[in-house]
Amino acid sequence: MDTESGVALLTDRAIDAFGRIDLIVSTIGGAPYPLSFDTISEAQLLETIRLNTWPAIALIRAAMARGLGDNGGSVVTISSGSPHKTTSAMVAYASAKAALNAMTRTIAADLAGQGVRVNAVSPGLVRTTATRSIWEGDAGAAAGAALPLGRLTEADDIAAAVCFFLSDDARQITGITMDVDGGNHLSRGWTPIR
Repeated sequence: MDTESGVALLTDRAIDAFGRIDLIVSTIGGAPYPLSFDTISEAQLLETIRLNTWPAIALIRAAMARGLGDNGGSVVTISSGSPHKTTSAMVAYASAKAALNAMTRTIAADLAGQGVRVNAVSPGLVRTTATRSIWEGDAGAAAGAALPLGRLTEADDIAAAVCFFLSDDARQITGITMDVDGGNHLSRGWTPIR
C-alpha cells in the first residue's frame, strides 16, 4: 500500500470511529541506512528523507481534506535529536529530521490562519525495545548517567510532551520543535555512554 492510500484509510477509519479529526501525531520515520556520507548512495539518502517527511505531509493533507481545520486542531510530528549532532553514520537521518523540523515550521505557518497548530517533539535516546542493546545490561544506568539530567528518557516522557502539544495548554504554541532528551542536545556529538 502506498503512503496516500494508507493515510486515506487511516483518516477514513478515524472519521468512522470518532466522527471528526482534531488531533494528529505523525510517528513514521527511521534510519534505514546508518551510513557515513562517503558510503551512502543517493537513493539511500533520498529514501531516508522521504521516509521521515512524506508520510507526515500526506497525513496532514488527508486530515485537512477530512476537516481537521474546521474546529482548529493540533498536529505533532516526531523528530529526533540527530540534527543537533554530528554522528557520521546518521548523516541521512539527521538530514531527514532537519528537513522534518523545517517542514513542521513551514506547515505551522501555512495552517495557523485556520487555527491548526503544528509542532514537533524531538526525542534523544529513549528506552524502548528498539534501543534495548544500549541499555539492557544495566537497565539504562550508564546511558542515563551520560545525560545532563542523569536518567534515560522513557517513552512516557515523549508521550507527555506530545499530549501537552495536543492539549489546550499549548493553544498559543505553534511551529516549534521541543527537545525531550534529558539535556542531550546540550552536548556535542552523540553517544549514549561517556
